[in-house]
Amino acid sequence: MNGISNESKVDSAVTKKLCEIVGEKNATDYKHIRYAYSYDLSFVKPKLPDYVVMPTNVEQVQKVMKFANQEKISVTPFTAGTNIGGLCIPENGGILLDMKRMNQIIRIDEESHYAIIEPGVSHAKFASALAKYNLRWSWPVGPPSASTSSCAISHGIGGLSARYGLNSEEITSMEVVLPTGELVRVGSCAIQEDAWHSCLPLPRMDGLFTGWLGTTGVITKLGVRVHPTPPILKVFTASTENIGQMASYLRTLGNYEICDDLTGVSWWLSNVPIPYPYKPKPADVPEWISFATTFSWTEKEKQAREEIWKMVVDEETKKGSSLKETEYPEEALRARTQLPSQIVGSTKNYTKQGGAGISWPGTFTPVNKWEPVYEAWKKILIGRNLSPSVRVTNYRGVHYGMLRAMIPFPKKDPASIENARQAIVECLKVDLDNGGIPYKPPVDFGVEINKRAHPGYVDLLKRVKNMLDPNDIMNTGKLAL
Repeated sequence: MNGISNESKVDSAVTKKLCEIVGEKNATDYKHIRYAYSYDLSFVKPKLPDYVVMPTNVEQVQKVMKFANQEKISVTPFTAGTNIGGLCIPENGGILLDMKRMNQIIRIDEESHYAIIEPGVSHAKFASALAKYNLRWSWPVGPPSASTSSCAISHGIGGLSARYGLNSEEITSMEVVLPTGELVRVGSCAIQEDAWHSCLPLPRMDGLFTGWLGTTGVITKLGVRVHPTPPILKVFTASTENIGQMASYLRTLGNYEICDDLTGVSWWLSNVPIPYPYKPKPADVPEWISFATTFSWTEKEKQAREEIWKMVVDEETKKGSSLKETEYPEEALRARTQLPSQIVGSTKNYTKQGGAGISWPGTFTPVNKWEPVYEAWKKILIGRNLSPSVRVTNYRGVHYGMLRAMIPFPKKDPASIENARQAIVECLKVDLDNGGIPYKPPVDFGVEINKRAHPGYVDLLKRVKNMLDPNDIMNTGKLAL
């Protein structure tokens, strides 16, 4: 139990009540089980929950929340536990609400192109079910075991984000248990029980539960858009000598909106695993490499996309760019285009040289800020003997995109963990100063966000949180308020 930073507040009477709600096999205060939920791969310090509860239906979730609210016991929602930002590590002990047994795909509407899923539905399970209808979802480069709904409500991205945007933009309706135990629905299913096709044109109350880090309620059903799968895949791969030229290429190609995924990675991230500690890039290889996935229904459509891509290459070449068509590392390319991925998709594959720890400064940053932020990150990371293993990805064309560094480190060495944490927070400050916003932010990030936030924003955040969660029991502390 070395390194656990909070002390247990286990009460046998609470355990007994939770067992009455969900059954004796689905609630426990056993230390060895609680320990398994106390940590993740990130730099966030482990903290023990006091109880682990596995509901199997909505009614049980409601009863747990009503009881927790009445007794003022903190509740941390959890599904697959694959997050690397400490979001499911309980800041205040309490109940760890493991939703993985609620894992039903309730409906796939192959005509209207949406599905209704429970929180425990994994990417692998959802992909298998959708394939029967030749449909697809925007799978992230993450473990197949990860939760589809958790990715969506946390503004996660995937392999269709260049075309359709964030996975949260694909949400069509939701069912939520509030911290006080009431059941609510938002979107079309709030008006007609069987209609899950759209959040619009109603007020966007789904926004009360997306991006809130599990602090405003427990989502028990989620409606999401799904999309037909064209049969012809063409991946364009290109390299540049620096981030400025890569950003220019991705911006120019993004203007034409022909790609499902449009991503560039530094040389250090194109390696699997990521080099740890820092390893200098060989002089004879470009610093940036990219892939652009396109799907077409016919050969003529594919040829048209190839024509546009060649036009973009010519346009960038005329600017004096070092852009070249190149070979992307085969395993890494397969892992990033054949999703859900079992190769890079398992975060442990990134960390094999690092010692089982990994975390990130993950941000949404305007494309024209990628170059100055990356150059600053590079100095910070190399200065701490960490590889600048950075990814940039366009969202919905060119408006903005992801800028993220994946930082491995040895989990058994406190000094190395702290070195990585400080590097990541330093990188985060640079990005915030350039107008970027971190996503899935650990508490360390939340503190930095709130330092810079308009006071009206922070006040409104507090008022909404207090309205929905008057006893502050939901994922207590994660908003760093």
